[in-house]
Amino acid sequence: MMLVLDMDGTLFDTSARWNECEKISRGDKKTLSWKPDRVFWECYQSPRFMNLDEPKWEVIKFVKRLIEEEKPEVIVIVSGRSEKQREVTLKQLSEIGIEPNEVVLRGEKDFRKDHEFKRIVVKELMEKYDQDKAIVIDDSDAVLEYLEEEGVVEVIDAKKIAKRERKENTNTM
Repeated sequence: MMLVLDMDGTLFDTSARWNECEKISRGDKKTLSWKPDRVFWECYQSPRFMNLDEPKWEVIKFVKRLIEEEKPEVIVIVSGRSEKQREVTLKQLSEIGIEPNEVVLRGEKDFRKDHEFKRIVVKELMEKYDQDKAIVIDDSDAVLEYLEEEGVVEVIDAKKIAKRERKENTNTM
């Protein structure tokens, strides 16, 4: 079995980085209809504000428990992050104690939607590591939906993990 993990929104809360890049993108514009633009994405897909990313400990604890119980043969990170962010990404993974076999990030000119990118990469990784089953933990509904259609992939919504972990912690107090 292969375990596939996402980074942003799953293992890390990147909302502070998002907010800083949004400020840069907006500049002095005070419009309500702002959408991420080239300036925003260049900022967000760079290491510049990655120090603001916060570990999502509920999800990380769940992942570590899953690794201990399921003993996956292969652990991979498949993230929409840019290759420019590889060094900081590896440092973040080391700091939270997750040691994947492989980390797959987007190439500099890869503008595919997340679900398209991840669907292809997960399929390629399953072939590369000769795996017939994968568990994918991601926070994107589109990614989870598309990967679940593959049939050999079990999907776990990272947004639900945090809620479940908080509820379990409350019940044990």
